[in-house]
Amino acid sequence: MNKFITGKELEDAVYNIIWEAKETLLIVSPFIKLDGYFMKLFEKHINNYNVHLLLVFGKNEGNANKSLGQTDFDFFKKFPNVSIIYEPKLHAKYFGNENKGVITSINLYDYSFKNNIEFGVYSENSLLSTITQSSTDQLAWNKCKEIAENGEPVFVKRPVLQKKLLSAITGGKNYIKSDVLFDGTESFFSTRGRANPKRLADYPGQLDYDPKNEARPARETVEVTATGYCIRTGAQIPFNVNRPYSAEAYKSWAQWNNPDYKENYCHKTGRASAGKTSMRKPVLE
Repeated sequence: MNKFITGKELEDAVYNIIWEAKETLLIVSPFIKLDGYFMKLFEKHINNYNVHLLLVFGKNEGNANKSLGQTDFDFFKKFPNVSIIYEPKLHAKYFGNENKGVITSINLYDYSFKNNIEFGVYSENSLLSTITQSSTDQLAWNKCKEIAENGEPVFVKRPVLQKKLLSAITGGKNYIKSDVLFDGTESFFSTRGRANPKRLADYPGQLDYDPKNEARPARETVEVTATGYCIRTGAQIPFNVNRPYSAEAYKSWAQWNNPDYKENYCHKTGRASAGKTSMRKPVLE
């Protein structure tokens, strides 16, 4: 079913597409700017790892954050299963989930929804169109997925899932957490430019959790002998090349925190060092 829509009917179609997503929410919009209402719509999915939030934005190649600002970027980064893709040549707009979509003139931009005359073509997938993959929405969906796959990932976050007991029978998994696989936002919001050679297909759709691969880390040990000497005062202290000062001498050294400041004694032998020892080199050769 294809339908020309405009005005409130277009607004409601976009709102419903966002609200009703169950598996994938695909947003293709050169400009993205959210108001409070849009945030409420998206927040329905903020704890749902089953919904993959796929955002494609673009334009403003010289200053790309004009297309998606820091506040909205930080908001989308909270979602457990999200991909944010940059395509500088993007001008098309599309909103879709696994069941319906709209090809439209409107950006995901609060001003556009409140002030502009916009319209679009709305369509829903039927059983026949899903099988033949020939509906308007299916063709639009496939083209937008292609744009996403060829664009530059700026942020990718995926759920980590653990197989349940008897999963061979039930096929179920438990959600453990979400891991950020790539975060290029620092370079994106700077003037240094962006360089991510990977594409969306290079990142998995989910991560498998295996507690058997988690080994307890070993504590780093430091050699300690019965006696050492403060390299500043010569007083006896425990031998530790990372702590070659007595407590009082360390306070004095810490005021300047110069690791190469010349000291008076060898930490290992207590012999006068004639300035050849320091915090960086506490033991004479």
